[in-house]
Amino acid sequence: MVTVSFLLCATLPLVQSTSIDDTPPTITLVNPTEGYFHFSGIKLFPTFLDIIADTMGFGGFRVRPVQVEVEDDTDPPEDLSVYMFVKDDEQGEMIWNSDEEIFERQWIGPDLGVFTVNISAEDTSENINYLELDVWYFCFIPE
Repeated sequence: MVTVSFLLCATLPLVQSTSIDDTPPTITLVNPTEGYFHFSGIKLFPTFLDIIADTMGFGGFRVRPVQVEVEDDTDPPEDLSVYMFVKDDEQGEMIWNSDEEIFERQWIGPDLGVFTVNISAEDTSENINYLELDVWYFCFIPE
């Protein structure tokens, strides 16, 4: 007598581990440097009184633009959306500089006063972070 046994296997659905990204990118200011006087974006000397603004810029940020490092826990820098605002007016998207591994944008044009610069960084999961800086800005050179 021959005994044949069958092993019944139930197929279970494959469960994939999906983690939810709820961490916004981190933003670190590179230029301008807080507490310094800048000419065309180049850091010259420290300002000892922070009563006017966080930093000072004369001649805009033409030679050395506004620069930030942005890092995210899941997305590479190329996939992040980084924007610069001045006085709540969008200046535009900051450009990824892969050689220096920073985002940058020129800030030029005639104006005088203390302005709030706001940098926003958003990852592909729509997490947003902000960096804010008050800049005493004086530029007479047209765009």
